[in-house]
Amino acid sequence: MSPIEHLERQLALEREVRRQTEAILEEKNHQLSKAHEQLLLYKELKTSERHYRHVVESVPDIIFKTSIDGYFTFVNSVVEHCLGYTKDEIIGLSFMTLVVPSWRASVAEFYQKMLLNKQPSSYTEFPVLAKDGRTVWIGQTLRVVGGENDLPELVAVARDITDRIINEDEFRTTQARLTSLITNLQTGVLVEDENRTVIVVNQLYCDLFGISRPLADLIGTGYQQWAIPNDALFATPDLFRQQMEDAVRQQHTVANASVSLLDGRVLDWSYIPIFQEGHYRGHLWQFTDITEKYRYDERIRRSEEKYRGIMNRMELGLLEVDANQVIRQAYDRFCQMVGYTEDELIGQRADELLVPKEFSEFLGKQQKFRGEGGANSYEMQLIRKDGERIWVIISGAPIIDERGNVIGSMGIHYDITQRKQLEQELAQAKQVAEDARHTEKQFLANMSHEIRTPLNAILGFSNLLESTALNLEQKEFVDYIRTAGKNLLTIVNDILDISKIEAGMLPLESIPFSISSLVDSIRTMLDASATDKNLRLTVTAEPDLPAVVLGDPTRLTQILLNLLSNAIKFTRQGGVAVRIEKKEKTPESVRVRFTVEDTGIGMEEAILPHIFERFRQASDFTTRYYGGTGLGLNIVKSLTEMQGGWIKVESKTGEGSTFTVEIPYKIAPHQPEHEADLTLAPSGPGGREVTILVVEDNVMNQRLALQVLNRLGYRAQVAENGQEALSVLQKEEVDLVLMDIQMPVMDGYTTTTQIRTTLKSQVPIIAMTAHALANEREQCLQAGMNDFIPKPFQIEELQRIMRKYLPVAPAKVQTEKVYMTPKPSFSVEPLLEAVGHDMDFAVEMMTLFLNQTPVEIQQLQQSLEEGDLLAIKRLIHTQKAVIQTFGLNEAARLITATEALIADKKALSEITPLIRQYLLVLESELPVIQAVLEANSGERASGG
Repeated sequence: MSPIEHLERQLALEREVRRQTEAILEEKNHQLSKAHEQLLLYKELKTSERHYRHVVESVPDIIFKTSIDGYFTFVNSVVEHCLGYTKDEIIGLSFMTLVVPSWRASVAEFYQKMLLNKQPSSYTEFPVLAKDGRTVWIGQTLRVVGGENDLPELVAVARDITDRIINEDEFRTTQARLTSLITNLQTGVLVEDENRTVIVVNQLYCDLFGISRPLADLIGTGYQQWAIPNDALFATPDLFRQQMEDAVRQQHTVANASVSLLDGRVLDWSYIPIFQEGHYRGHLWQFTDITEKYRYDERIRRSEEKYRGIMNRMELGLLEVDANQVIRQAYDRFCQMVGYTEDELIGQRADELLVPKEFSEFLGKQQKFRGEGGANSYEMQLIRKDGERIWVIISGAPIIDERGNVIGSMGIHYDITQRKQLEQELAQAKQVAEDARHTEKQFLANMSHEIRTPLNAILGFSNLLESTALNLEQKEFVDYIRTAGKNLLTIVNDILDISKIEAGMLPLESIPFSISSLVDSIRTMLDASATDKNLRLTVTAEPDLPAVVLGDPTRLTQILLNLLSNAIKFTRQGGVAVRIEKKEKTPESVRVRFTVEDTGIGMEEAILPHIFERFRQASDFTTRYYGGTGLGLNIVKSLTEMQGGWIKVESKTGEGSTFTVEIPYKIAPHQPEHEADLTLAPSGPGGREVTILVVEDNVMNQRLALQVLNRLGYRAQVAENGQEALSVLQKEEVDLVLMDIQMPVMDGYTTTTQIRTTLKSQVPIIAMTAHALANEREQCLQAGMNDFIPKPFQIEELQRIMRKYLPVAPAKVQTEKVYMTPKPSFSVEPLLEAVGHDMDFAVEMMTLFLNQTPVEIQQLQQSLEEGDLLAIKRLIHTQKAVIQTFGLNEAARLITATEALIADKKALSEITPLIRQYLLVLESELPVIQAVLEANSGERASGG
């Protein structure tokens, strides 16, 4: 109950008490009159005294008589109940002795005036002392009557009004407190009674409405003047007046309504009806100036609308829940997502209404994290109102109160259902592609085996035949056979190399070789082809090239042979020139540029950006007239980039083409010691002859292998399948096994496993197979073989691999392969090419790279120290695309090699050296990139 209601109730109660008291007193006065008449009658009728006393004793008030000077002469028995005195104790006492001392003078003065003014009766209230010391308030009616011997007497009726006086005191105290409270409230208050008369008003009410009259002048006035302020104050006075009249008429509470004033202020107003015991007793008006709060709320509302609109336009659905997952607010876009209205969502538990059962545990973990104050993002499904499921990304954050407690959370939802559907479709498409790729690989394997097996015999026997005594015509025919076989082998090798490159399984060597000697041998190899077409084939090399470098001579040969063969093929007159230049050199490394320039048919400018793509040639005419698979240049580009280099082409139709290749190499220390010596005689333990076991089911390949091995000085024998090979190895000592893969009875993999496990033999085993898929080498190594050579093989390649596993005399001192960090290779051209020659974008990319890379280097070092292979895999995979875009080919090569080791589940000890090399390369590139960035940033700034 409000203070006003309590106050009104007290007022009404006191009014009722006073009315009842006055009625009783009036009744008692009437009774006294009757008693007086009875007293008179008593004079006249002495016999009625008993009846009179009975009447007096039955009245609940104190009835007494005193002499004119105030001494008790009669008192009824009620005095004992009220004041504790017996009749005998009080008869003869002076009336004034019972009056509270502080009131005696005023009571005496009151009655003296009554007697002087000859008033027949009077009423007054004052406190008296009971026998036990209590203070008792009495309301006393006094009448002067004639007594015996015609002396006047005082007859009084006194009632105990202590409770009423106490209530009135409390009422006055409450009223004073309430008045003080209303006066000091920070809100304007005006109270009217049931007749709409003002009974309470405070100064703030007057201030709000510009009322300059004193507060006292308003009390008791009608409502029309003050309760309804001046219409000129309000923006919509008619509406406000109607709202107030409706409130009074309906007598229903109106809380926190608002009204705007013309001067820009906004007031909050309330109407509170006052009821007492079900009866309407008036009402209270309350007005509060909320202008600043309104403006603040309006700014918040506009800001909320602004960001709500932004969220909706961004397709982001916001949902706010409390700590128990009960929805407190749902924004429009979220409602659209789930198909519910906001009213349908408010008060519901989000986890029960929207979350599928299978996500309950997952969501519980997220909410636990959120309850600890963490923000996170995750993907999950929601159930729409129509039962359909949608996928959403949820970015959630805790809602924290001013005490730091988490009281709920806010989630931003983004519908990714279509993306998930696309992912599923892509996954299905990927599976289909992988199945097709597996089929393709199987086809390549079968094709390789079927083509290479006879091709191995063709090339091998043509080589052997060429070394026999032949006439000119026979030599020419043998040469044609060998050329055709090599062309066919080139096509097969191109297809298989593509497969290996795609899988990242094409091995790269780092062995000593002479660039000048290698190029000269290629010139010699192709000189006849050039001479046949009357073309000049010239090779020029800078004299200060390093004598020997470390790298892969086989892959360089493959690159240059492809470029030179194409140049000769597409040139009808003029010539082909090869230039070898040293571009950058340090004591440890050198970048070598190879330029192949011809005067051939050239290419149109439109085809140049695509010339390195697979199966692309300059034109259909080129394909028909010159032949080829369109794979050569794609392989060249891949091989070049695998070695940390780059390739580009310039060409004009009818004028020729220029291919430029640049590859970094390490300079080989102790160069003379690295020269390969293939003429050393092989020897086994104790100087005995080396024995080779050839496990091969094809008769032609058996004869070819025996012939080649015998010519190289080895003793060789044949086993037609794996079972025979096991029998031989159980009986004889063999120094090396050349193992075919596909054989009847027992294949090469099973045979190798038996040799390692059953026979416990560590004899070197080299796989020789035409079944040359990209992952064939790894399968062989996993089976326990030591090395791998595809068929058909070159004699030199076979001898080189065999010598790795056979002792020779005298043995050469092998130089340890120590990784030497290559000289930084970054140049802005590859990056510019990748970003469409947009230098501003390139500068931005370099800035990001320099800011981000040191952090990633630190993360890699930490992951390496912690042995966290998953983190290493994720970090280098993330960096790979950027590294390739920046043309950091050595770094890219190291990433590819590392990923291959991780995919093969190699030990951390094997992976660590590659990562350390990768970090060294990255750190060496950063200063160069910084210098290029500063140079280009300066040029852009000076150029406006």
